[in-house]
Amino acid sequence: MHALALSMLLAQAPGLPADAQALDRQLAAQVEAAYDSARGGFVTKSKTPVEAAIELALLNGRDAAWLLRAQRTLAWTHGLMDTLTGGYINGGSVHDEDVMTADKRADSNGRRLELLVQAWQVTGNDTYRQDAARTVDWAERVLLDGRGGFWSAQIGDRDLDGAANGPILHAWLVFAAATHDARRKRFALQSLDRVWEECWKQPLGLVRRNSMGDIDEEPQLMDQVEMGRAYLLAARLCGRPEDAERARLIGEVMLARFQDAKGGFRTQSMPNKTGSIKRARSVSSENARAVRFLNELTAATGDARYRAAAGRATEAFAKDIAKAELDAAEWALAVRAAHHADLPGRADFVAEAEEKTESSRPRVTRFKNVRR
Repeated sequence: MHALALSMLLAQAPGLPADAQALDRQLAAQVEAAYDSARGGFVTKSKTPVEAAIELALLNGRDAAWLLRAQRTLAWTHGLMDTLTGGYINGGSVHDEDVMTADKRADSNGRRLELLVQAWQVTGNDTYRQDAARTVDWAERVLLDGRGGFWSAQIGDRDLDGAANGPILHAWLVFAAATHDARRKRFALQSLDRVWEECWKQPLGLVRRNSMGDIDEEPQLMDQVEMGRAYLLAARLCGRPEDAERARLIGEVMLARFQDAKGGFRTQSMPNKTGSIKRARSVSSENARAVRFLNELTAATGDARYRAAAGRATEAFAKDIAKAELDAAEWALAVRAAHHADLPGRADFVAEAEEKTESSRPRVTRFKNVRR
């Protein structure tokens, strides 16, 4: 789709395209065209799988061609798992020892864990559950902080990082709900509480602090977005009102402090001496994640201001969206959330004492709004 045509489509209705399905189809076509079976499927030239494209394919899983693309890419991604000690490297080759040591990250492992659960739910193939369990076991042994939360990578600093914790806590909740695991649900909620207690600072939003408790850098958009999505999911699955309120407060900070004059969202936000926000760049991929969260927040709260802000950000990146290839997948998920947020209902979790009396094979929970 030409950038002008896409911009006109986005401008037809504030916050939500008049023909959202047409935009969905166009973005899906861009992702589909970027599928490369010789490279491994939805995989970049640098040998990194694109999780958003796999998720999009699984959401379109009623179409056999899309499901096959997802399965083939997951099969290729399996080659990035360290079968000896566990966990996925982000990309490249497991034969590179330097990569194996340094590139096992919480965010990419979290997103791949969630994909494995989703693939298990869509296909019923227990291999995906087994790989998900291996990933969880590795994260508990290597990344988990007993106080709550996860370290951002196998090596590196040990400060709380919202952008890293958001995806893995989101996945942790999805895994716990799918396997009815009350123990892991409790750890996820403990982690969400710790991040809020240590990182939330009004009016800046979520911040990163060093070992001395001082703010280490400017508030980051991705800390708000990824933790916001985790709080929102916790509110839906576990029913805690404080998590819903935290997600709402993060949404308010994004509107007040991260929006730029063009309608997009700055990658970071920090006031200068006069109190105004310093100028910072806006990144397409980060804005796609922000748009998705704000559309999900509208679905959960009914507050159309968030969807309107999401629509302005989408229009601001119309040219980038029109020429995107695999990157279009994040935007496809963001636009989809404007009319189909894929938010689950309340999950049931089995207490630890009850788990011991049940079969070792977990039951599969299929959320009602996961397409098959």
